[in-house]
Amino acid sequence: MGLAAPISSFASGACVNPDFRAQKISAVKTSAPQKAAASETPASKESNAPSVPLIAGQADELKIAADNFKTRYPKTKVLAYRLTPLAGIFEATVGKEVIYFDKTARFVFSGRLLDMDRGEDLTDKRLKDLRRIAFDSLPLDKAVKTVYGNGKRKLAVFTDVDCPFSRKLGTTLESLKDVTVYTFLFPLESIHPEARVKSDAVWCAKDPSKALSSALKGEPMLKAIADNPVCPSPVNDVLALAKQHGIGGTPTLINEAGDRSAGALPLDKLEAFINAPLQGN
Repeated sequence: MGLAAPISSFASGACVNPDFRAQKISAVKTSAPQKAAASETPASKESNAPSVPLIAGQADELKIAADNFKTRYPKTKVLAYRLTPLAGIFEATVGKEVIYFDKTARFVFSGRLLDMDRGEDLTDKRLKDLRRIAFDSLPLDKAVKTVYGNGKRKLAVFTDVDCPFSRKLGTTLESLKDVTVYTFLFPLESIHPEARVKSDAVWCAKDPSKALSSALKGEPMLKAIADNPVCPSPVNDVLALAKQHGIGGTPTLINEAGDRSAGALPLDKLEAFINAPLQGN
């Protein structure tokens, strides 16, 4: 396994809200006050297990490290503290992200923890677990539904109609067979100020799926906006949903297993991502 530069949650082929980037960078400084009791290391039974098996003395070491972190950063809401395979380095779960710190909590860093002997990206495995979303929990009635072929497979996509990478993915999606795509209209207004009104126009169109396809092709939307009366739009609900799950960029894809992928995947990788749950991957 070769060394690579640290990768962000979003590939280069994605549009990312600048505010989302800023929130990630300043998470340790600006997050809400910690309400957990001082003796509480993890916040839930699910996150109770350490990253590596505990040996004598490590539970105490983890508690000391966690207490030091809480003392230094009392306003940071940490969901769980865990050991890592690297001696003296600990993991804190902050929202849908992980950060690492030493026992004193003076040194805190983000990035990728790689096991070179096993060729594993340990951070990536952890993030996939944290960011998994139960597909059945998604409010699919708030998404534009497009069926290709028999629609047997399922895919959810968070899209900004003015994002060039969402448009690129839109073209690729039209090459798929036998899949139902649920598109959540997710305008990133800070970088695409017209995306909100276009998203509302798509939703209110007589044929939202067709209107979405036109919008993603960059076709003029002024007539569609004028022709379609204002109707109740789910965009605000989608924005809240994205915030809840730590989604800050487009396109973001979710397969039936609840796994995420960010960016405009090429057709072969898109097919593999959609098929992964069916193959037990």
